[in-house]
Amino acid sequence: MEPLERFALSYELRHFAEVNWARKAERWSVTFYLPGERVGTAAITRVIPGVTPNPYETLELDPGLLDRIPRVLFTEAGELTAPTAALRPTLLLLLESVEVKAKWRGTGVGMGLAVTALRRLAVPGAVAVCYPAPIHDHGPDEWCSFTSADPEVRRPDEEAMAKLRRAWERHGFAPLGEGVYVRRIEP
Repeated sequence: MEPLERFALSYELRHFAEVNWARKAERWSVTFYLPGERVGTAAITRVIPGVTPNPYETLELDPGLLDRIPRVLFTEAGELTAPTAALRPTLLLLLESVEVKAKWRGTGVGMGLAVTALRRLAVPGAVAVCYPAPIHDHGPDEWCSFTSADPEVRRPDEEAMAKLRRAWERHGFAPLGEGVYVRRIEP
């Protein structure tokens, strides 16, 4: 496996002239690559507390893959929830997704590069937020195509989520609520 320092990260933020950006999320795309090989991508949404107009409403209108995170972080009025406010974030970096090509899965490369990307977008006092779960075409509360009549057989997603949560904990993330994890991250 290649050492992380050999990977390059490319950041992109797109916006269009004459669009009301108060109703759109600031969503960054990060591409991970080695020379001649695209390894994967991450999507990160930036929210500035007190500046981003009602992030709860904005992320309801423009959710991307963010499902659970906005309702854990924000009230319907757009204020920080008590557990989030206790973190005193100057910036929230919502990790929407991390995907790497099959040969890189399970190696920790995607997670390591995602943490690097979060650190690059951070400012002092930033808090990174993620919901450790595998990305599938179905929703987070729906069953995988694998089913078993045996009640002792757990859903594959449950085992994957437990492994992902332990891995994010090794990177300094801690549970905030409803499966959402946070970490203060400095540039």
